[in-house]
Amino acid sequence: MEFTGRTTGTVTEVKKIWWIKVKLKAVRLHSEDGVAFPHNIKVKYTVDGREYYKKVYIPWRILPPPKGAEVTVSYDENRPQRSMVGFGGSK
Repeated sequence: MEFTGRTTGTVTEVKKIWWIKVKLKAVRLHSEDGVAFPHNIKVKYTVDGREYYKKVYIPWRILPPPKGAEVTVSYDENRPQRSMVGFGGSK
């Protein structure tokens, strides 16, 4: 699959996946001491006047973009619903 098109998308939703807890410390003082969580984000982007949405899983090591942030979306020009979201950031 080749993503030849590129546009800017907007993060519309950021959700922490509470049921997947990554423990970073051997000894913890409370339930969220030394833990990290992965996130799911939802990105809205427009191609030729039509809106598309893409859900993206963000691993716990990467800081998710905030709601309202702009991200780069690469998409297949023949099928714009096939896409890939690119953004920077890490913990």
